[in-house]
Amino acid sequence: RRFLEALTGDGPITTSPGSGRLELARAITDPARNPFIARVVVNRVWHHLFGRGLVGSVDNFGVLGEPPTHPELLDYLADRFVRGGWSVKRLIRELVLSGAYRMASHAGPEADAADPQNLLLHRMRLRRLEGEAIRDSVLAVSGRLDRTAFGPAVPVHLTPFLEGRGRPKASGPPDGAGRRSVYQSVYRNFLNPFLLAFDTPIPFSTVGRRQVSNVPAQALILLNDQFVHEQAAVWAKAVLARPANGEDRVRGMYVAAFGRPPTGDESAACLDFVKEQAARYARS
Repeated sequence: RRFLEALTGDGPITTSPGSGRLELARAITDPARNPFIARVVVNRVWHHLFGRGLVGSVDNFGVLGEPPTHPELLDYLADRFVRGGWSVKRLIRELVLSGAYRMASHAGPEADAADPQNLLLHRMRLRRLEGEAIRDSVLAVSGRLDRTAFGPAVPVHLTPFLEGRGRPKASGPPDGAGRRSVYQSVYRNFLNPFLLAFDTPIPFSTVGRRQVSNVPAQALILLNDQFVHEQAAVWAKAVLARPANGEDRVRGMYVAAFGRPPTGDESAACLDFVKEQAARYARS
């Protein structure tokens, strides 16, 4: 029994009576013997915050992976991470308060020409929302989101198209009881179609960097999915329950959904749409 020979040599791990797994875990997490683990963790956190890791191949730190764009920064952050008690929360706080994280996402033509892939971090990358964040945002906007932390997992909602071996006997509600996506049960053969449409990985193995796609199914599921329809109805009832005129309601909905008020053209388009729909349903 021993750790990787390239890191600790060919000597065996000294074990106490038992399986030796505790000693192996200690060797893996000992920064003096394994400098990679802190770098890998820091790189993954950087990847999620900035859209690309300091090492682009987040799952491969070997000779076939990509070299770090800022090796000194990676080592510096890894050292601070270890000295800070391996606190991911502390690491995230340090990164989001940095000047690099707070940069604008647009830059001048000279900077883009000199660094077209933004490897030197001259601007902030535009990042796609992950499927879980989109689902949680829909619940938050409708007012249905349950922010309670911890608790049992919610059974997956089984649509008529989810058939196969090992199908669960009970189906959960379409909105997952309003719980955040992290609290939804995961069955590898019965995954949430809404999350799959937005590139949530299939949980057969660890995935450090998700695939990013832009396909018609994403727009279609936002138009036709039962979960979206139900949350739209919940939001509509809440909006109509508050006394206000049409313009104020449009403004409030824009602020809730986008974090900003609508422009004049957007407000006019929404009010015209409401009038058109009212006239259409009055004739039916």
